[in-house]
Order: sequence, then C-alpha cells, then structure tokens
Amino acid sequence: MKPDRTFLGAVLVSSCIIAGGLLIGARIFAVEVPFAPYIMVVLAALVVLGAFVLILSCRDRDEIRSPQR
Repeated sequence: MKPDRTFLGAVLVSSCIIAGGLLIGARIFAVEVPFAPYIMVVLAALVVLGAFVLILSCRDRDEIRSPQR
C-alpha cells in the first residue's frame, strides 16, 4: 500500500503560492527583498513539484480503484 501524498502536494503548492504573493506584495510596496528573483524561481519550481506530487497521488488512487484485467 502506497502512502497518500495528496495533502503534501496541496500544502506545498498552496504555501508556495502564498509565499510568492507575499514576495510580490513586498516588491510592489518597494520593500527591498534580497535575492527576490532567485526566491521566485525556487518557489515556482516548488509549485511544479507540488503539482507533480498531486498528479502522481491521483494516478495512484485511480489505479487502486480500478482493478486491472
């Protein structure tokens, strides 16, 4: 039995989106954020990773529900 990674993927995606929004908001109000472009690239990569985890967990769940013939 494989562990359910849906919650992990959802938390990763949502927290990265929130952190990215905070970073963009800080940049709009001219707050100096060191390494902001690099942080945004890392957050974007983590969003992609979280989406990948969600897709894999949904595929695993579908394979468990439908028996193979």
